[in-house]
Amino acid sequence: MYKIIAISVLTIFLICSCSVKDLRTPYAKDASVERSEKKGRDLLEKTYLAMGYDKLEKISTYEAKSYFDWKFPWSWMPMNALPGNKGNTILFKFAVGTFDGSVEYLEGRKSGNVYGLQSWQSYEIKDDQSLKEIKGKRRKWGLATYHYVAEAPLRIRNAEIVKYAGEKEFEGKMYDLVFATWGEEKPHSEHDQFLIYINQETGMTDLMEITINDFFLPMPNNMKDGTIRIDRSKTSIGTYMPDMIYIQLGGPKKKSKHVYKYSMYDYKFDTYELEDLYPIKTLEKVGDTKEL
Repeated sequence: MYKIIAISVLTIFLICSCSVKDLRTPYAKDASVERSEKKGRDLLEKTYLAMGYDKLEKISTYEAKSYFDWKFPWSWMPMNALPGNKGNTILFKFAVGTFDGSVEYLEGRKSGNVYGLQSWQSYEIKDDQSLKEIKGKRRKWGLATYHYVAEAPLRIRNAEIVKYAGEKEFEGKMYDLVFATWGEEKPHSEHDQFLIYINQETGMTDLMEITINDFFLPMPNNMKDGTIRIDRSKTSIGTYMPDMIYIQLGGPKKKSKHVYKYSMYDYKFDTYELEDLYPIKTLEKVGDTKEL
């Protein structure tokens, strides 16, 4: 019965499909706004420093344990990018400023298995340490996405297009908005749009609206935008890293209105060699370059 309800909900979304949302605010669309790019980039620099991401930039590698909690009916849909994480602790390992990383399953039927992403090639390491290159978009999308969310304040500063997008009040707090994307401003299939909410009081990035054009499953246009709400804690290196992330469909809502949430905790920095994340010796490193 639960699966039937879940499929029915997804069918409704498919029927109600419309155009992809444009995250540009009226302020961001106004070409006459002077110094819009400079103000936007200044704000991205401000939040980068306020959260201590300059300290993370000096680190080569880090790890964090994670736990995913999915809400019904989404938990019955095939939307999980890292199958086997529900109800089980996993361990992320990432190389700073890249899309290279891995996830190790610490519990459950996949316990001991490692899935990694190196220069956009997915691989699997079994508990007997055998390495196998694998195909498929699901885990590749998951590893790249969760990696980028953790490092967004560091890496979004490199966006090709940045514009100040005005102010907005949300849950009693005032935010400066910054629009960022690549290629061209208008929605297009090659790149996502970001609308970053920077807390005027703390300087921290509390949430981001995003478009999602490269999800590992075909999705209707009206499900290609969402909100990432982030709670942060200060880590041992002084960077305020995410400790609870709420994934929502559409615009910002109260935290309980999430599709799923996941924790990141027990951060450790430079505790293993960078080359541990590069087991395929024949691949050239591509760093922060997006997959072509």
